[in-house]
Amino acid sequence: MATGSVDTPDYADPKGGTVYTSGTWIVKEGHEDEFARRWQESVDKLSLEFPGITFRLLRNQENPRRFVSVGGPWRNAEQVEKARSLPSYQESMAEVERILEAGEISTYELVVEVS
Repeated sequence: MATGSVDTPDYADPKGGTVYTSGTWIVKEGHEDEFARRWQESVDKLSLEFPGITFRLLRNQENPRRFVSVGGPWRNAEQVEKARSLPSYQESMAEVERILEAGEISTYELVVEVS
């Protein structure tokens, strides 16, 4: 088990921890490149509204139709909800959903960070 000091980042919510978002995605066969492109288009728009948030898309090496996305650090859950309520985000996600077999988004609070 790793040990180390945990500093509260200056972007953390003073009432809780730093917030991250994550998505797990199973893409319809043959649509993997389109999914990556549409996902990037979606987060490109979000990054204009929320500078300082880093978005990452990871592809499973054993199953190239399975992706995981991570975004953060967000200031708090309210900022995440604001992002998800934007018409541009909702439109982008509607396009993404058409090429998915399954997808799930979640919001997480940072508990431990070691660097």
